[in-house]
Amino acid sequence: MAKERNLKKSFQDSLEDIKKRMKEKRNKNLAELGKRKSFIVAPCQIITNTSTLLKNYQDNNKMLVLALENEKSKVREAQDIILQLRKECYYLTYQLYALKEKLTSQQTEEPAQESVKEFLLPCS
Repeated sequence: MAKERNLKKSFQDSLEDIKKRMKEKRNKNLAELGKRKSFIVAPCQIITNTSTLLKNYQDNNKMLVLALENEKSKVREAQDIILQLRKECYYLTYQLYALKEKLTSQQTEEPAQESVKEFLLPCS
């Protein structure tokens, strides 16, 4: 009878059973992984001496301070460059404005000079 039940099962049903078993197995494996320690350290890396641990923290802090000072100096340099570029931009804008004023004053003087020249030229 057991053979008849197995034979009567359709292919789709057996496929569904296989999928369920695989899903249960995967969930079981994931649950086991979650129970394990997330941070695994080799026995040679475990620090038992507190003075060594403290020294490692101090060295790490010194390296962080140096990195922070380096980044701060880079920021200061960048701000100095930005300030210099702004000064140049304002200076060039002022020069452009002055040249425009000079050009407009020259253009207004030219027609006046031509009319004066025509007036002063002797009649031929």
